Amino acid sequence: MSAQQTHIAQLRICLAQINTTAGDISGNQQHIISAVEQAQKDRADLIVFPELTISGYGCGDWLLHDYFIEDCLSAVNEIVPKCSDLVAVIGLPRTAPVGEDGQPRCYNSAAVIQNGQLLGFYDKQALPNYLIFDEVRHFVVGQGDGVFSLTINNQDIALGVSICEDLWHEARAVKQQAEMGADLLINLGASPYALGKPERRHQQFAQTARELNKPLVYVNAIGGQDELVFDGHSGLVHGDNSEQLPGFQEAIKSHTLNQLAGRSVDKNPLADLYAALRLSLKDYVHKNGFNEVILGLSGGIDSALVATLAADALGADKVYTLLLPSKYSSDHSVDDAQQLANNLGIQSEIVPIKTAHDVFEKQLTPHFKDYHHGLTDENLQARIRGLLLMAFSNNHNKLVLATSNKSESAVGYSTLYGDMVGGFAPIIDVYKTDVYALCRYRNQQNPVIPENIISKPPSAELRPDQKDSDSLPDYDVLDTILTAYIEQRQSPQAIATILEIDQAVVKDVINKVNRAEYKRRQGAIGSSVSGMKLGADRRMPLTFNYKKPTA
Repeated sequence: MSAQQTHIAQLRICLAQINTTAGDISGNQQHIISAVEQAQKDRADLIVFPELTISGYGCGDWLLHDYFIEDCLSAVNEIVPKCSDLVAVIGLPRTAPVGEDGQPRCYNSAAVIQNGQLLGFYDKQALPNYLIFDEVRHFVVGQGDGVFSLTINNQDIALGVSICEDLWHEARAVKQQAEMGADLLINLGASPYALGKPERRHQQFAQTARELNKPLVYVNAIGGQDELVFDGHSGLVHGDNSEQLPGFQEAIKSHTLNQLAGRSVDKNPLADLYAALRLSLKDYVHKNGFNEVILGLSGGIDSALVATLAADALGADKVYTLLLPSKYSSDHSVDDAQQLANNLGIQSEIVPIKTAHDVFEKQLTPHFKDYHHGLTDENLQARIRGLLLMAFSNNHNKLVLATSNKSESAVGYSTLYGDMVGGFAPIIDVYKTDVYALCRYRNQQNPVIPENIISKPPSAELRPDQKDSDSLPDYDVLDTILTAYIEQRQSPQAIATILEIDQAVVKDVINKVNRAEYKRRQGAIGSSVSGMKLGADRRMPLTFNYKKPTA
């Protein structure tokens, strides 16, 4: 190993995986300064922060407001003198020249600071414009090479700085940095979580580091921002050795490359998914100024999972539930809901809807000849429940959690202004089969969800002896069809052939998905965890009448 390589391997590098809040420039600034002070106490030579640390990722069209961008740069300038004994790399948006259309734009940048001096910026070159990403709307492509020549501990070193997507796929900017002689590659990321993505990300980065024969540092954002949740899992890669910070929690930790060991990245997908949902819920509630939540507890598996997530994320004393039985609710549903509330230690109150239901029934029956047939009466019950939840929310300042899952949302098996009521929908991107799996996983940690909730046939209980299977295929079949149609974009004919399912069943499911777009457009936002979230990643028109020609 050369003297230069030995020096690089001995650098003390601090990964600052911190949870920022979009738009909270002053709060994020103080968080950064605190991390810098911690790194200095730990005698770090270099500290690296995530992408857009100053502004937070997910600011939307605030990035088109010049004064917002100027405040971000001002905040960085105030941080610069705090970095007196180390190198700091910090993400921020900064002003770019006005485009040909006359509209303001900005760069997605990384500021490089050393010994109290701002050395310069690197501007992101690969701007993602797919699925949930829309960076082309707000940013312009950077042009610099991103190589910074520094002197650390009396030794010259060249840092290659890149931002998130620059390191994915062809990674042209990073390859150029390696060719220019960068000794250490640094990547600032805001890579949202999706099921299985942390493993793919680490494998991609490890492969790039090996191919370029350069040590790599990557720091990913952590925390929830509206629908997005960032999982962290920041790390270092040096040859065949690597180190990762824990996922779904803040961490500020220093390492040297020569201390890394060969590690396999083994993760439990269900543990990661549960952690992602819990963090997303916690941050959405707290970052939007709420302390407590309320939800309807039906005795079914969806509300059981949401209540458990809320208790784990916020604390049992911050979760309030209403049991809203109708005349069709079974005794065991009320008992199951009450047992769950007792197991979790959350507050609950029984508010029967029969009185209100009878009033509406008496008022509407003279006007509807077929009132007791079809969906009118079923939806009315769901809307009475929604009305009561919103009344409690208004009176007690608690955020309502909607409990719909992805399977039901996809096919419209939900009621507008009824069970769709809420400010946040934690499991809206989780298929029903995964809801069951998550409940079983959670019970392995501590059995709080009654077994009867998990084992009984799912039912909306809005008419006598109702079962979900009356209207839908079994959920293992339904979710297989939905995954093929939504995530894989397969045609109905291909799905029926590949999965060996009756084509009429497949077409019925797909027709339900297409017809329910208007409902989903009006529903509460919720955690994006699947990589193809309805409405966020999969954007469809409401008015559309395509019919595939038949041969």
